[in-house]
Amino acid sequence: MPVLLVLNELSCEEQLAAAEIDCAMRQFIETLRAVAPKAALVTPMKLPNIELAPGYPMNRWAADGRNRDLWRAIRVMQNKAPYTFQELATEIREDDEFQFNGRIAQGLGVAHNHDGLAVSLPTHLDWDTSHIPVRKLWLDEEADKLVEGTVTVRHASAPIHRDFHADWLATFDGDNAVETGIEIWKERGERFPALEFLPRVEDQLTNLSPGWVRPVLVRLTEIQRSISEWVPTSGRQPVWASKITPEHEQRRRLCEFVDLDGTTQVFDMHARFTPGVGRIHFRLNGAGGTARIAHIGRKLGA
Repeated sequence: MPVLLVLNELSCEEQLAAAEIDCAMRQFIETLRAVAPKAALVTPMKLPNIELAPGYPMNRWAADGRNRDLWRAIRVMQNKAPYTFQELATEIREDDEFQFNGRIAQGLGVAHNHDGLAVSLPTHLDWDTSHIPVRKLWLDEEADKLVEGTVTVRHASAPIHRDFHADWLATFDGDNAVETGIEIWKERGERFPALEFLPRVEDQLTNLSPGWVRPVLVRLTEIQRSISEWVPTSGRQPVWASKITPEHEQRRRLCEFVDLDGTTQVFDMHARFTPGVGRIHFRLNGAGGTARIAHIGRKLGA
């Protein structure tokens, strides 16, 4: 599957003059090409109907002959998308909602939920960043209540933002591409020298759902980088690239696994991956400067 770029529709809400729109679109397409020239672009509606600014549809911009080549380039990227925005949006749980500064953020939510990268027109300082914190509200079915938290969405609005996503983009590249969980297991030593895996994980990766291969690979790559930069003697936690938290006290018993030395340990630190409620459970091994992986699969107890 190609790199998935998702238009952040909130970046098209600024009131701009025609010259400003033209400048923003040129940088936008320059960003798409720099981030991933063979990527697939997903947008909330067909390109001609998208308003680049209130009352200024993209077909008006495309009608300018000077923009002909740029218009073709962006259409090619959209044609590569294996799914429509609507198809991806419907896979977000009905009770989930993503917000940015109090506004519904569909594009940012789709990018987060489908291991993609949100892309914005450079129309506001809010979009001049490689990662965007987004408020997520969802129904906790176990507690039967609405809860909220913050998720971090990969993002780009300028070519330089590509550098911040190099590790993630590398998982799409030719020789580095992985198609099965078996490959992840066989290549774990080369790809993840700072990670150790309990034997039980081999079976989990061998039977990994195809839709979870890339999300798992991305999370493991992020954990590997964080652990490789971690200084155990500092007394600080690693700097995580995505949301990683310990399990709630009442669920810690679910996180007990037989460790490599035969003792039972609690592997309550966990990363999340989608679609669905995927989890990677691990514990930090300060003595070895590693992270030890005990579980890759559905949320424990789910």
